[in-house]
Amino acid sequence: MQIINHRQFAWLTAALITGGGLLTIQHELVRVAEMDAWFAYLIPTAYLFVIAFCFGFIAQRFPGMHMFEITKAIFGKFAGTLVNLVLLFHLWLILVRDLRSFGKFIGTILLPNTPDEMIILVLVLVLIFYGRTSVEVVARVNDFFLPVLFGLFVLLPLFLSNEVSVNLLQPILASSVADHLRLNYLTFGWYGDIFVMGAFLHTLWNARQLTAAVRHGTVISSFLLTLLLVLEVAVLGPIVPGNMVYPNYSLVQHIHITDFLDRVDLPVLMIFVPILVCKMCLIFLSFLNGIASLLKSRDYTVINTSFALFLLVTSLLSFKSTTEVFSFGNYSSSLIFLSYQPLLLVAILLAAGRFPMRSPGKQSEAGNGSGPMNRSNKNGWLSSLVGQRSYRTWSRTGNAVLVLMIGLVALGVMFGRQYAIVGTLCGIGYCISLVLLLGTTHMEIQSAKEQNVLRANPELVPEG
Repeated sequence: MQIINHRQFAWLTAALITGGGLLTIQHELVRVAEMDAWFAYLIPTAYLFVIAFCFGFIAQRFPGMHMFEITKAIFGKFAGTLVNLVLLFHLWLILVRDLRSFGKFIGTILLPNTPDEMIILVLVLVLIFYGRTSVEVVARVNDFFLPVLFGLFVLLPLFLSNEVSVNLLQPILASSVADHLRLNYLTFGWYGDIFVMGAFLHTLWNARQLTAAVRHGTVISSFLLTLLLVLEVAVLGPIVPGNMVYPNYSLVQHIHITDFLDRVDLPVLMIFVPILVCKMCLIFLSFLNGIASLLKSRDYTVINTSFALFLLVTSLLSFKSTTEVFSFGNYSSSLIFLSYQPLLLVAILLAAGRFPMRSPGKQSEAGNGSGPMNRSNKNGWLSSLVGQRSYRTWSRTGNAVLVLMIGLVALGVMFGRQYAIVGTLCGIGYCISLVLLLGTTHMEIQSAKEQNVLRANPELVPEG
C-alpha cells in the first residue's frame, strides 16, 4: 500500500503546477496583458478548488481507490475503460510536451552543445529508475527541494530590491476583459494537469485532508507564479519579458548580492531542475497507474521500461522545432483540457452521487499523522486550535477570500481605466488576499489533520 501524508500531497500538487507554469508560458502572458499579466492565475485557481471538492467527494465514496479504478466503478467496465483511455491519451500528451520543453530548456540554458536526443534519453532513464519505485519516493525527494524553492522565491523581492521599479507595474488593471479572459485561458492548460493527482487518491485515506491538500498546493503554486510575474514586470518592464524565451531565468540573473555572488542563477537551477524532474516522474507514475488499471493490476513495474522507451521515441518524433513545442504547450494544452475535463468532472460528480459514503476503515498512522509522536503533544495547542477554528470554518474562509479576489479584479477591470487609484487599490487588495488565502488553506490543512487525530483518539478532546 502506497501512503503519503497530506503535506506531501500538497507539495506534490504545488510541484505539478509550478513546474509547468514556469517554463514556457510566462512570456506569452506578458505579451497578452503586459502590466496585468500577474492576474492570470485567478480563474484556474478557482477551478482547482472545484477539482479539490470533486476529489474529496469521490474519495468519500470510493476509499482506497484511485481515479482509474473509480471511473470503472462509476461508469461500468466498458464506458469506464473508454474514459480511462481518454485520460491516458491526455497524460501521454502531457509527458511528450514536458519531455520536449524540458529538453529545450536544458539545451538552451545549460547544455547548448548537447543534442536534444541525449538530454531526453537521460531524462527517460531517470523516469525508468523512478518507475521501479512508488510515489512515496518522489514525494520524499520533492519534500526536500520544493520548500527550498519556496523560500528562495519569497526572498526574491529582497534580493532584487535594488532592481525593482514599482512604476513599471502601473497602471494596474487597465487591461480589457478580453485580455483577462485570454490570460486565464492560457494558464488553464497548465493547471489542468491537476488530474494527474487523481491517480494517487488512494495514497490519502482521509477525504478532508485530500481536499485541503489540493487546495493548499494550488494556492502555493498561484502565490509563487504570481510573485514571479510581478517581479518580472517590476524589474524587466511590461514589454521586454514578452520578447524573451525564459524571462524567469533572466530575472534570476539580475540578482547581484555582491561582486562575488553574481551567479545566483546556478544554485536556483540546482533546486528548480529536480522539481521539474519530480513533476515528470509524478506524471509518468500516473500514466503507469492508468496502464496497470487496464490490466487489472497495481503492479506497474513490469511495464515501466517498455512504456518509457515508447515515450522516448514518440517525444522525439512529435515536434520538429522549438516553436512547435512552445505553441503546443501554451495554446493546444488549454484547448485539449477544456474539450473534455469539465464535462467529465460533471459526469463523475453526478454518477458518484448515486453511491453512499463509505468509511475507509482504520486509517494509517503514517499517512494521517496520528502516530505516537503526534499523540504526545496534542493536549495543548491542538485542542485550542481545533476548538477555535474548525476545518469547515477555515474552508469557508478560504472560499470567501477567493470570492473577494474575483470581486476585486472585476471591480478593477470595470473602473481601473477611468480611475487609476481604483485599479491600484484593487491590485494591492488582490495581493493581500492572495497571502491571506495561502494562510487560510494552510490552517485548513492543519485543522483537517488535527480533527482527524481527535476522531481517532477521543481521549485527547478537552472536557467542556
